[in-house]
Amino acid sequence: MHGQSIPLDWQSSMNLSSPGFQFSPVNYQALFLSQINTKSLFSCAQTCHSNGNCRIFDFDDQSLLCRLFQGNIITMGSIVPSSSSQSRVGSRKYNAEQFINHGQSCSLCEGSRYMRCINNTCHCEINTYFDGLICQSQKLLGGECMNSTECRSDLNYTCLPRQQCGPSTFQIGVLVGGYGNSTAGNGLDALNNPVGLYVSIKETIYVGDLMNGRVIKLYQGSLVGSIVAGSGTPGASNTQLGAVSGIYVDASHNIYASDSLYNRVMLWSKNATIGSLVAGTNTGSGNTASTLSGPSGVVVDSLGNLYVSDYYNHRVMKWAPNASNGSYAAGNGIAGNSPQQLNLPIGIYLDEFNSYLYVADSNNHRIQRFQLGISMNGTTVAGGNGQGSASNQLDTPYGVYVSNKTGALYIADYNNHRVQQWNLGATYALTMIGVTGNSGTSLMLLNNPSNTFLNHNETYLYVNDMSNNRVLRFTMT
Repeated sequence: MHGQSIPLDWQSSMNLSSPGFQFSPVNYQALFLSQINTKSLFSCAQTCHSNGNCRIFDFDDQSLLCRLFQGNIITMGSIVPSSSSQSRVGSRKYNAEQFINHGQSCSLCEGSRYMRCINNTCHCEINTYFDGLICQSQKLLGGECMNSTECRSDLNYTCLPRQQCGPSTFQIGVLVGGYGNSTAGNGLDALNNPVGLYVSIKETIYVGDLMNGRVIKLYQGSLVGSIVAGSGTPGASNTQLGAVSGIYVDASHNIYASDSLYNRVMLWSKNATIGSLVAGTNTGSGNTASTLSGPSGVVVDSLGNLYVSDYYNHRVMKWAPNASNGSYAAGNGIAGNSPQQLNLPIGIYLDEFNSYLYVADSNNHRIQRFQLGISMNGTTVAGGNGQGSASNQLDTPYGVYVSNKTGALYIADYNNHRVQQWNLGATYALTMIGVTGNSGTSLMLLNNPSNTFLNHNETYLYVNDMSNNRVLRFTMT
């Protein structure tokens, strides 16, 4: 360099991992900058240094592949084992002296590696924000924030009222069922404590209307539904339902409805006006193989096997087609918090491809996953850290839905008035909808959410807002 000193605002230093690791971003599309083939680790580091947005890189000595990323290496990804024993990860180091001219005249940051000139003033590089000392990476979906400058503006994220980054559409729901003013009713445009929820491929919405003893079908764009199961007058006959606590609609549009008042599951074939008993009895509650006590969530697999959460019996039962008795699918019938036990299970979700059954274990404040036919021991995949409102806790989860694309769980966290997204393998959740601990009637708030459902393309998340007597739809993009 012929004795010339390098200006502080162009110098850089790096942290390097041990060999055998690569960077795994939480959102590849949002953080990936570019990749090239280069001759050495040092050349890769130089390439990152020359890119004003690069903060992380990894280099594979075998393939000579150099990948550049933006973002915070601690909060926006992980350093994970690589298939190459010579792959390494590097991340840039920053200090306050490099940003001392932030907010000053552009003449003071001309040629800076860390800032750019906007309106004659030194500002942070794109996708970063000034925290008072240095320019930090703007945060991704669910990142904690105090104001919107901290959130990725290029992704249209803002700082939501719950102090997390996300699109404003996550916070504002669209009314697709019920009056919308939190009042209950029994007209075809009203609901009374909706619990069961199902959305067809064509976006037709089916709602288990608990206190009206019926299942309502709503077409997109209409708030006036039609009764497709039950009569709308709660009762015990085959034309009625008592309290619809869970529903499932199969590919032939047959409707299965859990009736927690009369301890049975009824099947309404397509266009039928009368139901038939498929689980439980008409003789009252019980804890035998043929009886139920407060059945809730229900789902049917491709072979016609029916699974139903048996609330007061602390178990999930499986009924084969035309069977008069069920068998245990999860839980042992005794309330408890061991891996083999459940305590007041409500919603269930079946991942038939992986033979997983997910159970909203409400009084244990957790979601349990059981591998059907393999083990009666459940694995806690969300919650399980006691009753509470922290990001790693739940308070009486009612419903759970699992993304087919990502494996993330969407949990109706009933007493926290929120919907939690629990990513696969995560130890904590992101609040996607609602404000923790704050119930309300606006389209930004929930009041005891009881169920969640992703549409076929996973572009919308539907939520039963039980105590507001409505169904809301939220955009997922």
